[in-house]
Amino acid sequence: MVRSALPLAAFVLFVLSAPAGAQPDIGAKGNLPKEFAARASVSVEVVPAKAKRGETVLVKLTVAPRPEAHAWTYPAFPKDGEEQLSRNTLAFPPPGDLIFIGKLADPAVAWKEKPRDTGVGLDQYTESPVTWELKAVVSPKAAVGPKAVLLEGIRLQVCDARKCIPTDGRKLPPAEFTVEEGESTTINAADYAEATKAPLPAPKPPPSGADGTKPTTTAAHDKVAVRKNAKPTDAYAAEMKAFETTVVGAEPPPPPTLWAFVATAALWGLISLVTPCVFPMIPITVSIFLKQAHGSLGERLKLASVYCLTIITVLGLSAFTLLKFMAWLSTHPVTNVLLGALFFVLALSLFGMYDIGLPNALQKRLQAKQSKGGVIGTIFGALAFTVISFTCVAPFLGGFAGIAGSDSSFTVKEIAGGLAFATAFAAPFFVLALVPGLLKALPRSGGWLDSVKVVMGFLELAAALKFLRTAELRLLPSTEYFTFDLVLGGWVAISFACGLYLLNAYRLPHDEEQPNISVPRLIFALLFLGLSAYLAPALLKFDGKPQRPSGAVYAWVEAFLLPEDKPAEAGAEEAWGTDLQEALDASKKSGQPVFVDFTGKTCSNCRLNEQNVFPQAAVRDEFRKFEKVKLFTDEVPEPFYAADPGGRARTAEGRANGDFQLAVFKTNQLPLYAVLAPQQDGKVKVFGVYDEGKINDAGKFAAFLKESREKAKR
Repeated sequence: MVRSALPLAAFVLFVLSAPAGAQPDIGAKGNLPKEFAARASVSVEVVPAKAKRGETVLVKLTVAPRPEAHAWTYPAFPKDGEEQLSRNTLAFPPPGDLIFIGKLADPAVAWKEKPRDTGVGLDQYTESPVTWELKAVVSPKAAVGPKAVLLEGIRLQVCDARKCIPTDGRKLPPAEFTVEEGESTTINAADYAEATKAPLPAPKPPPSGADGTKPTTTAAHDKVAVRKNAKPTDAYAAEMKAFETTVVGAEPPPPPTLWAFVATAALWGLISLVTPCVFPMIPITVSIFLKQAHGSLGERLKLASVYCLTIITVLGLSAFTLLKFMAWLSTHPVTNVLLGALFFVLALSLFGMYDIGLPNALQKRLQAKQSKGGVIGTIFGALAFTVISFTCVAPFLGGFAGIAGSDSSFTVKEIAGGLAFATAFAAPFFVLALVPGLLKALPRSGGWLDSVKVVMGFLELAAALKFLRTAELRLLPSTEYFTFDLVLGGWVAISFACGLYLLNAYRLPHDEEQPNISVPRLIFALLFLGLSAYLAPALLKFDGKPQRPSGAVYAWVEAFLLPEDKPAEAGAEEAWGTDLQEALDASKKSGQPVFVDFTGKTCSNCRLNEQNVFPQAAVRDEFRKFEKVKLFTDEVPEPFYAADPGGRARTAEGRANGDFQLAVFKTNQLPLYAVLAPQQDGKVKVFGVYDEGKINDAGKFAAFLKESREKAKR
C-alpha cells in the first residue's frame, strides 16, 4: 500500500509558490552566460565612436571562439539556407538612438564545412574570429551624450565537442557611442533618406545570404507567419485596453451545461475510487465504523457523515482551487516543472521503488487521535485517509481540472464541480456504512490492484514528460531538451513497456506471482503494444519530414504534446498576423472581415483544431476571404517577431491579449474564435463567436465562417 503525505505537501507547495515565479533580469548589459564566455569572447564596437545626429556609423559585432576551448561558431546566412539548422541569428534592433539600415550579410571569411548531423549535406562553421557589420544612422532625435544600444534580435551560439551554448542580444555588450552637439558635414544623403522613412520594418535574415527571407510558421496550418516589430509593452497594453471600449456586439459562447459538468466531475470522483491507494481502504474504513457504532444505526450514520464531510471539505477545496486557477496554473512554467517532478516521484513510488509515508511524528499523532474514536477520531481518520490516497487521486483530480480549465468558468460551476468530485469520492463510505451487507459484493483487493498501480505509474511517467515539455516551451524560445520527438519517443517506450508488463514479461518488487493472465489483462496489453507500434513511425523522418500516422488518435497525441514550430511550405498563401490593429487596418483596405483566433502556445485543443480542421478544403477556402490574426493569451511565440523582444515582452503581450478577451467576450476559453470588422463610426463590431472550443464538426465551423462573413458584408 502506497501511503503519501509528501504528494499533498508538494501539491500545496506548487500552488503557493507558482505566483512568485519571477523571471531573472536578462537585460543586464554584457551579461554573457559563463559557459558561453568560456568558449568565446564577444566585442561590440561603434565606428566612429563619436558621431553627430544624422551621421552613418558601423556597429561591429565580433565573436572569437577560444582556441583553448576548441570552440566554433556558425554563419547567420549559411549557403544551404534553411537546411542548416545550426546558425547564428541576426536581425536589426528596433529604431531608437540608432536607426539600422542596409542589408545583413555574413563577412567574407573562410567558412569550414563538416557533415551535417542528419548525414545529408554539410554545415558551415568557423573556429576563427568573425565580425559582422551592422550599418546604422544616428537618429535625428537622439539626445546629446553617451548612448548604449542593446542588440536585440541577435541570437548567437558557440559550440564545442560537448555542447552548444546560446545567448541573445540583451546579454551581449551594448553598442556604446556618444552623440555630439552640432551639425555634421559628413551626412550620407542616401543613408539619411533611408533611415528617416517612417518606421522601416526590421530586416529579416535571408535563407541563403540573398535578400529577403522565407516566412516562418508556428503550427502545421500556419502557411505564413507575418513577422512584426515588437511594440513597447506599455503601448501595446494601452492599445488593447482601448479596443475594449470600441468593440461592440460581442457575446460569449454559451457555457457548458452545469449539470453535464457536475456529472463529469462526479464520474472522475468515482473513477478515483478504483485505484490501489483507495479501494483497499473502503472495507477497512467501513469495518471501523461498524465496530465503533456497536450495532447502532444512528451512531453509524453520525460517524459516516462526519467521515464523508471531512473528505468532501478537503478534496472539495482542492478541486475548487484547481478549477479556479487551472487556466493560469497550466501555463506557468514553475507549475509545470513542479508537476513534472511530482508525477515522476509518484510514478517511481507506484512502481514499488519506495513507499512515500507520513513523517513518523505526524503518523503517531494521527493514529493516537484516530484511536480515541468518536467524532474527533473520525475526523483525523478521514484526514489521514485523504492524505494517503492522494498519490492515486491527484492525477484524476488534475485531469478533471485540466479539462474544465479549457472552458469558460464561473464561480457557481467551479464550486459545484469541486463538490461533485469530492461527494462522489466519499459517497461509497456513507452507503456501505448504512448497508454493510454490500461489502460482500466488493471484489477482493489483490494482485489485480498491484497491476493497476503499475499501469498508473506508467501513465504518471508519461504525464511527467508532458509537464516538463510544457515548462520548457514557456521558458525557452524553442525546446532543446524535451523536444516533441523526445517526449513522443518516451511515450512509445512507456506504452511498449506497459504492454510487456501486462503480459508478465517482467515483474516489479511488489507483484505477486501470476503464471496466467486474464483476458481483460491480455486485451489491455495488446492495446498498449498496439499504441506503441502506431505512434512509432512518427519518430522516423524521410527528407526531413516526419511520417505522420493517419487517424484521430495520432492527431490527439500530436496536439496534446504540442508539436514543434515548422518551416513554411513552398507555395504558401495563408498569412496569419498577431497584431489586431494591423489586421483591422488591412481589413479597411481589403474590405474583408477579421477572423480572430484567441489561442495559446501551450493550448492542446488549439493545436488539435489547427491539425484536423483548419487544413480542410471548406475551411481553407473560407479563410482566404478573411484577414486572419492570432492573439496568443499566454506568450506570443518568438517566430512571429522580426526581432525577438524577449520572454518578458512576449508574455506581457500575451497577458494584454488575455485581458482583452476576458473584458470583451467575458470568457477565458481557449481556443475562442470570433469574426469582427471595423465600422465607419470607428467602432469594431463582432459578427460571430463560435460556440465550441474543440471543433467537433468541420462543416459547422465552415458554415459559421461563411455566415459571419456574409453578416459583416451587409
